[in-house]
Amino acid sequence: MTRFAVSLALSVAVLGLPARPASAQATQAHGPRAVSQHAHGTAVALALRISAGSQDDAPGLEGSAWLLARVLEDQVARALESAPAVFSASVERATTVFTLVADPSAWEQAWSTADSVLLHEPLDPGLVERHRTALLETLAFEAGSPYREFEDVAAALLAEPGSPWGRPPRGTPASLAALGTIELEGYRARHLRGTAEAWAVVGPVQPDLRAAAAPAAPPLPADVAWVTGDRVVLARDVTSTWMAVAYPAPSDLPRTRLELVAHLLEEELDPTPPTPDRYSVEVRIEETRRGPVLLVEASLVPEAAAAWEARILDVVERMATESLAEDFFRWRRRRFRTERLLAESAPEAEARRMTADLLRDGRVRDLGVEIWGLEARTLTETARSLGPPRIFVLGPDLGQDGSGTR
Repeated sequence: MTRFAVSLALSVAVLGLPARPASAQATQAHGPRAVSQHAHGTAVALALRISAGSQDDAPGLEGSAWLLARVLEDQVARALESAPAVFSASVERATTVFTLVADPSAWEQAWSTADSVLLHEPLDPGLVERHRTALLETLAFEAGSPYREFEDVAAALLAEPGSPWGRPPRGTPASLAALGTIELEGYRARHLRGTAEAWAVVGPVQPDLRAAAAPAAPPLPADVAWVTGDRVVLARDVTSTWMAVAYPAPSDLPRTRLELVAHLLEEELDPTPPTPDRYSVEVRIEETRRGPVLLVEASLVPEAAAAWEARILDVVERMATESLAEDFFRWRRRRFRTERLLAESAPEAEARRMTADLLRDGRVRDLGVEIWGLEARTLTETARSLGPPRIFVLGPDLGQDGSGTR
């Protein structure tokens, strides 16, 4: 059976992790946990997601989470040098994810080693300085880059004024200059020990049926990232135009519904073959402090910017007002389901998604079942629930309307 076929047939159970070595049990023992069994899998993937990311960097020490992740990634890799395992760390604005992929016969011992390094082994000052220097060199190389300016302003547009969520995840030259081993140890003590976390294991493992199921996340009041739209234009002497169009979604909106809208929106905006007036188009969901945001980012030929802005707004408006024919919708739904399950044929991808589900909802989604349950009216209702867009355009001044320019 192929890995994709296994993915289609998986049955996710929100259970406890398999029993872990005593050294590991003594450290990270709390938080919701889940196991997805793949009896014919060739590797085991474990993901640990903590509810701390770049937004939790102390003022003036921006880049702490990012730099700490790079150092820990290297230290764990060094500790696992002779083991059949690969470890990685990824910092997001609100969370940090540690992922281990290992041979089924060695994953428990490999995680015990990684767990010990993550929480207890002193940080290597040499690695701290090496990664800090490399990051400073990268930021110096990118200084003045219009795309970096675009990223920073677009992020600030998605967050409430003054929110740490919108700060540069990699920090600034000034903040990195203030970061050393002591500061990173402080971040680790505050956020890697005792912060809310979620675990997921995927592969040929047996769940511990004695463990209690993860409790459901308490219901939160419905919220949206903003209720007032905005449009910002920055004129720069560049040869490309970058555009971000962002729609806030209700915080209690089922995630699979929003992912369907994102998938169909990207298919509409970036068909195969692509239109020649765009360099790239990406549609994704951003997790802000007040709720999810559906974000379209595009890099365009400057002369096409106005048409693309109108096109993005029009596609979302049509989704909210015009229902797809049932046969056509079922075909589009099938394509969405295939894409999502194929993306999770890699066990580490499934494990990371499961931890996001657990932290957000207190449960793991059965994607296959949830996607089959979507209907044409679901698409319309979801698109209609989106709030007013915020639009940001950075590019050359071609005589377009400058209203809202900052």
